[in-house]
Amino acid sequence: MPWITEVPLAHRGLHGAGAPENSLTAFRRAVEAGVGIELDVHRCADGDAVVVHDADLERVTGRPGLVAELTARELAGYELSGGDGEGVPTLGDVLDLVGGRVPVMVELKSFDRRVGPLERAVLDRISGYRGGVAVASFNPATVDWYRVHATGVARGQTAGSLRGSSMPAWLRPMLASMLLNHRTQPHFLSYELSGLPNRWASAWRARGRPLVAWTVRNRADLAHARATADNVIFEGLAPTDVRG
Repeated sequence: MPWITEVPLAHRGLHGAGAPENSLTAFRRAVEAGVGIELDVHRCADGDAVVVHDADLERVTGRPGLVAELTARELAGYELSGGDGEGVPTLGDVLDLVGGRVPVMVELKSFDRRVGPLERAVLDRISGYRGGVAVASFNPATVDWYRVHATGVARGQTAGSLRGSSMPAWLRPMLASMLLNHRTQPHFLSYELSGLPNRWASAWRARGRPLVAWTVRNRADLAHARATADNVIFEGLAPTDVRG
């Protein structure tokens, strides 16, 4: 999986004016720019994996609604704010668009669900996909699910200092120190930039394991990431900047 250290990843696609986050337009722009894609998935009411960051649609569409209570067809009718009428896509829609031209990191938003259904929905979509793809999650149980059920899928643990996060207080130090990595055996680590460097991440890299920093938003962030990590998840920067 050499791309995990070689190809910068656009955070929720290459979004900006006219291209909402996690939209097909943002993903198309990333493909055209030759950068990878980081995206978020939830499971919708009819069991498909859909590409959206929040469990509640209010922020990204301006309309109330819970992803888990809507079908993929209904979500396609929720217009993303700042776009040109496009709705919430499925993971299948995105993979069809990308077509293996750039790598894709799929972050599963699975803390509010029992482990299994979302993980299986994502696996169903990426099985047989001809292109670079990996899964990642804050939830160690999700990473462990792929270790057990899909050994051939590249899996990453998303972690960080997570200060101010809504995650349970007991979980934050476990993720910061990667306490469960010995069990879940991730192939790479996706770590919050503001928490780097630290002894756990440095020890991880010292063993030759890939470390991706999130989220890089300016040149100072980029310099910090280049000194402490092997790759970046970025937004608000030109692809030429992060590739250079």
